Amino acid sequence: MRFTMTNAWSRRRFMRVSGGAAAAASLGRPSFVGAAVGGVPAAARNVRVAIVGAGLSGLMAARELRRQGEDSFVVLEARDRVGGRTLNMPIGDGHIVEVGGEWIGPGQDAVAALIEDLGIGAYDQYYQGDTTYDIEGKVSRGLLPDVTFSEAVDFANVAWQLDRLSQRLPLGEPWRAKNAEALDRQTFGAWLSVHAKTSFTPSVFRLINRAVWSGYPERTSLLWILNYIRSAGGLLPVILNDGGAQDQRIEGGSQVISERMASELGDRVLLGRPVVRIEDPPGAPMRVVTAQETFRADRLIVAMAPADTMRIEFVPGLPERRLELASGWARLPRLPLVKAAMLYNTPFWRVDGLNGAMQSDRSPIQLVFDNSPEDASMGVLSCFLSVVECPHLADRAAREAGLREELARYFGDKALDAKGYVEKDWATDPWSTGCITPLTPGLLTAGGEHLRKPSGRIHWAGTESAKVWCGYMDGAISAGARAATEVIAALR
Repeated sequence: MRFTMTNAWSRRRFMRVSGGAAAAASLGRPSFVGAAVGGVPAAARNVRVAIVGAGLSGLMAARELRRQGEDSFVVLEARDRVGGRTLNMPIGDGHIVEVGGEWIGPGQDAVAALIEDLGIGAYDQYYQGDTTYDIEGKVSRGLLPDVTFSEAVDFANVAWQLDRLSQRLPLGEPWRAKNAEALDRQTFGAWLSVHAKTSFTPSVFRLINRAVWSGYPERTSLLWILNYIRSAGGLLPVILNDGGAQDQRIEGGSQVISERMASELGDRVLLGRPVVRIEDPPGAPMRVVTAQETFRADRLIVAMAPADTMRIEFVPGLPERRLELASGWARLPRLPLVKAAMLYNTPFWRVDGLNGAMQSDRSPIQLVFDNSPEDASMGVLSCFLSVVECPHLADRAAREAGLREELARYFGDKALDAKGYVEKDWATDPWSTGCITPLTPGLLTAGGEHLRKPSGRIHWAGTESAKVWCGYMDGAISAGARAATEVIAALR
């Protein structure tokens, strides 16, 4: 979010900003599911490399292995679909809506190169018209929220200080910074309480923290925030919409990236294969045990969120600091995220001069985006919310009715006339420990180096391990390619 009146924080850029970049992604059921689940080729039981996880990172690792000449590998996925934390849902007439991560933006070179190679297009997210803001209980519309000059100056100053701090961190290795432990002991909220001079600035950063990192400033490590900003090249790319991390959408939905990669890999991608045990015995092949069978491999890539690896038994056990990092991540106090889409006959808000975007620091709905199809043949408002913040919307039926009422507050009574509703409650997903992961104080300096450091013959991928665009689809893709390159070097 951008809220200043200076050249660097222009009125136009403020309108573009949103905390909703976070992440997550889009999945749908690929056409090869039947073949992949149907049976395991005998040759697949002995492979040079096994990959756990068929999200963007795991599939990119497989793709990179093959590009570098390694053709003996298998990708094991617990779900009956590919894509991990990306998911497409059908909404009728051949259209889909993403209920996980979906956007890409300038500077995200890894995902841009991949979709070009796969023959997948992208198009501009709709941002024409006024944005709606609900900050500190005040609803306003325009390029900027209603803000005083002193509030705008204060936000610009704090944002500048935050950005400057982030640029001092070693890229991808924030634990190596001279003052890393001090930054990691401090929460983002505590830092804001010292540096902000108005209540407006902490309120806006609360919005950003909830939306981008799925947590509260008073619980999130300042070092983790700075690392996230550093990995994106600055604060602006993270918080901008138009021209930032939420700049474009993927044609066919973001899940199509994983589907296209998996389709090219064919029967090397095996679905419905949750890995329950990984053995790394000295002087013998590794053993990767699923519910159905065991695979033997020389090297292993685990392309999962750190918290999700806690479902797997590792023999011998993981290095203590890697285990502490993963278990600490699993215990994080996060905001369980629901991404919901309200469907309409038309994007009626556009006629009223609105772009469908809404940002709030306290409303049950954190963010709203216009997720209508590119041809505007129907209207879609996608909402981000956390049930723990609105327990009256805990029930799905109550949530659908309640969201219509909330949207009517911002977009008028026409929002009550929805023709459909779809959602993804990531808190109930059996294979993902949430969708976005904030880090609490102390974890990053205690075990951050083990995000990428191999554990024996186990190599780690996943967006959380990325040096650049950590937490985004772009980061997942670059992390997968990096892990594959490590494995190739080790095998040689």
